[in-house]
Amino acid sequence: MYKKAIFILILVFCLTGFSGCGPSREEIQSDFTLLVAAEATPEHIRQTAAFLDENISKMGKDGAGHMLVSYEEYLLRYIDENPDEADVLGPFVEEDGSIDGEKITDAGARDLFENLKAGSVAVLIFEDAPVMRVDYPSLLEKYEKYLPESLRLLYELDADAFIVPMSENATLNVSWEEILNRAYRAEKILREFPGDHLVQENAEWLFSKYLTTLLMGTTNTPVFDYETEVFSSDAKAAYTRFIRENPDAVLSDALTEYFTYLESIDYQLDYNDITMSKVFFDTCDWISSESIKKLEELK
Repeated sequence: MYKKAIFILILVFCLTGFSGCGPSREEIQSDFTLLVAAEATPEHIRQTAAFLDENISKMGKDGAGHMLVSYEEYLLRYIDENPDEADVLGPFVEEDGSIDGEKITDAGARDLFENLKAGSVAVLIFEDAPVMRVDYPSLLEKYEKYLPESLRLLYELDADAFIVPMSENATLNVSWEEILNRAYRAEKILREFPGDHLVQENAEWLFSKYLTTLLMGTTNTPVFDYETEVFSSDAKAAYTRFIRENPDAVLSDALTEYFTYLESIDYQLDYNDITMSKVFFDTCDWISSESIKKLEELK
């Protein structure tokens, strides 16, 4: 009877987490560090994802955040080192961007697809070629409730870019208003979580990327019309409205400085004028770098 009672007590402690049953957070982190340090292969990605699925809930938000950032870096390493793997699955990408695993008849290709999908790596068509991407909507679906707020907000921004990239083939896929929205969301992450090393670098990069596009446009969606040489009326209206609605934003300061420059050239620019173009691009670079400095001062 006594032995039975002890057994039941130990079992209860293990199930409720009040004893040392099961690995500690330190042990989980140590094992996970070894997993993401190993060679990244599709099979190993699936194994690492399974470990993450099983253990992330035990790590607390800070520990979970560190684990997921390490996992993201691990996936990016695999993608960077194995770009040709996307070609295997490219023929199976549907018009809506999805892949139906049931239609993959080749065993090797099917295994590749299932391993990558389990690990939140997607294959899609971008700029007319198959590419692999970290599937941020999948990461959020699986792990959102375990993440610190700063990382959740960053991954939501990454998920939006995954679903609708800002540009493709040097042409904008989204409106000026949407780019403003994404840039401001990146700024707010930096303002609300100053010095947060989990998000600082990527949020700064996203802010700079979106701001640079707002200032310069893209090759096929320029801010100055190639024929009339006049600044985009849609961009001007969107930027003016944003400044009015968000007067304290660093992004608004940048756009206000930008408008000062635009007024000096009467909102007209001939890209073929080498001198004017150099001044334009130099001004945009300066505005962008000064904005990053302002955000870094918040640390």
